[in-house]
Amino acid sequence: MDLRVPSGSFFTLIGLILLGMGAFAPHMGAAPLTTENVNLYSGAAMLVFGLFLLLMAWRAAHRGTGSNP
Repeated sequence: MDLRVPSGSFFTLIGLILLGMGAFAPHMGAAPLTTENVNLYSGAAMLVFGLFLLLMAWRAAHRGTGSNP
């Protein structure tokens, strides 16, 4: 199995959880020294990274092998 699949799934799941917490409970994600919604921004970044890993795994599976330069 390609390592990008479980890693991408993990980052996508955690990103969705953090994004949901940041969107629906913004007061819970407030860091003590900032007014920014940390859960929202970190969740969005993790979601994008997880989807990127899943996309790369899908492309490698449909190309045959992922080891071609």
